[in-house]
Amino acid sequence: MDVQSRKAISTGAGVAIVVVLLIVAGGAYYYVAYYSPSTSTTTTAQLSGNLNVITFTDPSNAWLQDAANSFTAAHPGVTIHVTAQGFSSYTTTELTSLKAQTSTYDIITFTSTSALGFASYVSNLNGLVNLNTSDIPAPQLNFGGYYLVNGTKELIGVPYDTSTFTIFYNQTLLSNPALNAQFQSEYGFSMSPPWSSWQAVLDVDHFLVTQTHTVKYGLITDGSEGHDIIDTYPAIFGYYYSHDSTISGSNPQGGLLNYNIMFNGFAGSSGVPSPSFNGTAGVQALQTMYNLMQYDPQPAGTTVGYGTVFAPLQAGEAWGSLMFTADASTLLSSKNISSSIAVSTLPGGYAETGTDFYAINKYSTNQALAAAFIQYLVSPAVNARIYTVAGEFPISEQATAILTSNSSIPQQARNVIQQVFNTGAVGWANPPNLVITSSTLIPAFNQPVYGFLTGSTNSTSSAQQALDTAAAAWLKAVS
Repeated sequence: MDVQSRKAISTGAGVAIVVVLLIVAGGAYYYVAYYSPSTSTTTTAQLSGNLNVITFTDPSNAWLQDAANSFTAAHPGVTIHVTAQGFSSYTTTELTSLKAQTSTYDIITFTSTSALGFASYVSNLNGLVNLNTSDIPAPQLNFGGYYLVNGTKELIGVPYDTSTFTIFYNQTLLSNPALNAQFQSEYGFSMSPPWSSWQAVLDVDHFLVTQTHTVKYGLITDGSEGHDIIDTYPAIFGYYYSHDSTISGSNPQGGLLNYNIMFNGFAGSSGVPSPSFNGTAGVQALQTMYNLMQYDPQPAGTTVGYGTVFAPLQAGEAWGSLMFTADASTLLSSKNISSSIAVSTLPGGYAETGTDFYAINKYSTNQALAAAFIQYLVSPAVNARIYTVAGEFPISEQATAILTSNSSIPQQARNVIQQVFNTGAVGWANPPNLVITSSTLIPAFNQPVYGFLTGSTNSTSSAQQALDTAAAAWLKAVS
């Protein structure tokens, strides 16, 4: 979709500010030079006013504040105040303010899944922000950035980080010559990615855990009920969805906008797609998830969660973790494992997205200034600093190239930066991000599925029953 040029605000290039940062990664210090593009003298005179930004407490806040400082240094007439609140409270604060139609916050933050809950309170950014859509991967924009209104895509949010749900693994272990030779002679393919199917991953689990006892655990797979299942399941289901045209139709990579892969890739007679996961493909995916969790610390589904999913890999007890890239900094700074960590797409070459967005309050009286700051945040040189300042990964392909060509960053870290961006470019295996996703769809899915995952049988009939229960609730909720 073409985005109209932003009017009234010039973004001509001016003098660059060079800053040298001392970064710690994997216990080693290295210098990273970055360039902060200022704007022309004309632009500086035009930009003035106060901006209030609200976001959730996150490592990226350090980058946001850093960018705010450099932006205001280039535009002395601008003041930017950043408010960061805990993840469990910031949404309430935002929505309370927005529903009251106040201009308290000019820029708000939301996650991919919660995006449509904010759609009626934020501005359509088409014409305000001139996005380089060849620089930001389409899957990152589609899952949270766009909202389909009467057949037209409205841009309701701009992503600023590449955060995906994918596989982190011990590349030193999986490329071990002796182990790989033995594995290849028995299974006919290499242990190292790319893997052609989820069965291949289960074969690696079986070989390293059960056959050779090389590690205690396999690919750590999060089946916690509170929220995590809704991320883990579509990551696995994506493979089966894309290979079943009866549910994906002509949309094998992503499904319909906002409904995504857990609904059919085509509308039903009512104009609304039906749930896609309670057929053969969905049952196979759920049984695969069950089997993967048998190689987790036991009892499965109770000991692994967002804050612990990487711990067995970090300790050298597992060969991999199915997890969000937001936790990469923990692994990359670990003395035990940092030099061995690599990132792969999921079997079949895809990933799931968990990107965060900035949006503009439709009641803000500073929309042009807010748009200028958001555009600044995704400009390549500034966006690259999300890694050097906060240890997170840029959304911009050009920003990624800036980092991967910087010899001051260790080669292993540069490899991970590129690998994470690669997963973002194919991050189409996503749960729905409808208005009712968090309130209704997630609990209606997670509860019966958790019961199956923690049960004593992996039978097809039990998996089918759990998914039928969830699908019936979803169909009722969206009808």
